[in-house]
Amino acid sequence: MTMRMDQERCRTGVFVSSELSALLIGAFALATASCGRDAAPRAATESRAVEVADSGGVMVVELGRVEKLSAPKLTPTLLHSTSQKEIELFRVTAAVLLDGGGVALGNSGAYEVLLLADDGSVDSRAGRRGEGPGEFEEITAMIRSPDGFLVYDARLGRMNEFTESGDFATSWSFGSGRSFMDLKPLARGTEGETLSVVGESRIFYPDGVRRDTTPLLMFRQPEGDPDTLALLPAAEWSYHLIPGGGGIRFRFEVGFGRDVVAFGREDRVVFGETESLDLSVYRTDGTLTRRIRGDGGGAEVSADEVSAWRAEELAKRAELPPEFLAVVETVPHNETFPALETAVLGPGEMVWIGLHARPGDETRAWLVIGPDGQARGRMDLPAAARVLAVGADRFVLVRRDELEVEDVRVYAY
Repeated sequence: MTMRMDQERCRTGVFVSSELSALLIGAFALATASCGRDAAPRAATESRAVEVADSGGVMVVELGRVEKLSAPKLTPTLLHSTSQKEIELFRVTAAVLLDGGGVALGNSGAYEVLLLADDGSVDSRAGRRGEGPGEFEEITAMIRSPDGFLVYDARLGRMNEFTESGDFATSWSFGSGRSFMDLKPLARGTEGETLSVVGESRIFYPDGVRRDTTPLLMFRQPEGDPDTLALLPAAEWSYHLIPGGGGIRFRFEVGFGRDVVAFGREDRVVFGETESLDLSVYRTDGTLTRRIRGDGGGAEVSADEVSAWRAEELAKRAELPPEFLAVVETVPHNETFPALETAVLGPGEMVWIGLHARPGDETRAWLVIGPDGQARGRMDLPAAARVLAVGADRFVLVRRDELEVEDVRVYAY
């Protein structure tokens, strides 16, 4: 069912486009939650219990104040890691949990998918560098499929399908293929419909601060043109003209800035933004199935935290010329913290919520919301690590050491 809506705009420049399902329209009111910065905030509750209700077939989960949420502490147990097995990695971008305890890793810099056995050893390798069937130039996304997994190559604009054992099955391009720069497929339905967003390939705007957007695209069939379902509020950027740089403009992320949350698993996607803890889960047909809300974020950023953040930014760009580093010193920042950093979707619409870590924090708190909507627990993980995939009883993360050497770890919890 579709309906026509006028474009609704807010001060971030985000609007909901026309021709999208009625359910999706209501749901993406949350995706433009940045418009709600001027609205009265939801009353904070002191409840320590999670309230779960059904609203027209949608599970509504109310967490209350996150810091007061009563949730057991989860202690992960390391099952295996690539460093233990002396497996060399080069820019791991995605992972899929397989049946039987295996894991498929998108080892993009080596143009391959590594298939790890349940003990962490390399079972097989899929792909190689090239433009032929089952070959890669840049692996940017992976999706679990009924018979194996899908691997998207953004440079070639092509999806490759493999069996669970790593045998190449087929491939296809979306629309006109390479014309969709930085496409990131998130989930694929049983009818072949695919939900995707676009990454951070953007044009430079004039000097100043701008809240970016990313389109939510639905490819009903791979070869067809996509429907633009919405424009989601994305990263906050600061654009600068480099002094003496011959007119070169450079962009930097605003300190403690807001961003989009978009993570897919099989035929489901979780959407939201880091401004507030308000997440929604959809099927690929646009049906809203779950809503998770809570009170968190908004704490004032201290002067010491600003200094720590700026020092981290300068350290990351130490190799830049002095005129660039001088600009880093002037990059603006928000006065309050976002509510969360990211969210990861698991089986049965389980949602892992990675809360925002303060500068200098060694760990990030994660809330695990189970399929029943209750808080399964709280877990502390390295703040710099990225969770790639979660299952019912295990998860995958990647972290880098001070020399940028990657280590993928699989934990039970």
